[in-house]
Amino acid sequence: MTNMLEGQANDYLQLRRTMGHKLARHDWLLRSFLAYLDATGHRTISVEVAVEWACLPAASDPRWKAARLSSVRGFAAYVHTREPALASIIPAGLIPTRVIRQQPYIYSADQTRALMETALTLEPPLRGLTLQTVIGLMATTGMRISECLGLNISDIDWTGDLLTVRGKRGNPRLVPIHPSTKTALRQYLKTSRDLSTCIDGDAFFLNMVRRRPHPTSLEQAFRSLRNDLGFAVHAGGKAPRLHDFRHAFATNALLQACRDGVDVDVRIAVLATYLGHVSPASTYWCLTAIPELLALASERVRSAQSTGALLS
Repeated sequence: MTNMLEGQANDYLQLRRTMGHKLARHDWLLRSFLAYLDATGHRTISVEVAVEWACLPAASDPRWKAARLSSVRGFAAYVHTREPALASIIPAGLIPTRVIRQQPYIYSADQTRALMETALTLEPPLRGLTLQTVIGLMATTGMRISECLGLNISDIDWTGDLLTVRGKRGNPRLVPIHPSTKTALRQYLKTSRDLSTCIDGDAFFLNMVRRRPHPTSLEQAFRSLRNDLGFAVHAGGKAPRLHDFRHAFATNALLQACRDGVDVDVRIAVLATYLGHVSPASTYWCLTAIPELLALASERVRSAQSTGALLS
């Protein structure tokens, strides 16, 4: 019976991938589940055994348990349509999860400058230079860390001041950059090649072994820098992260829109495209209610109420 389910699993994964799904971890998750069925003597997929497997190990994060169950849920539905006796339909929501948003750290201009200046004290010099330039690029464009490190030399339009950025799903978008950002990128390109002979020929950013850096190594360097500067943790948040520069960019862009009297909904739509979000809902998730933004929003509400544009 397990052999039959294994064949169904192969057909299921092939079908889903033909439809465009990547299913990066479904292969080993389904293999693990089928091995569990075999080891425990179960011949069919029931709701009980699926939840039992999904909750292993017991101490794992509820979101991971829910993800494990989700991988089996789709497969069970597929098997049920072909051989109802082999699999039950697994309802959604059996493992409740609650996403708790970490309060982002919104860096001030002075803090950003301090981080960039201190980054150059790191050893070896190429490590500090790379971190400094990535911080500057994230602060001025809101790019993700992976997008910065995935940047190729050929992705930079030096004449048009544009970057071709590949987002989470590999979808490219054009990101305009300020002339000062372009100057900093040119300087990094020259200096980094003086410090190291590049092995990865098209990679823009390099690490100590002359290859494209991994986000984890850059995060480690940033944590060291952050700790040396004594950055305090804000109430309701955790220690500042490199990724928080993306949140800071989005929040400051909306803050500037409020100062300029621009329609906020229009600016959000523009921001969603600029940041590579699939919908404005993701952009709202990026925003943080800093005091300056709340004060400007309150002032606009009071102004609208006084002119009758907003009913009180």
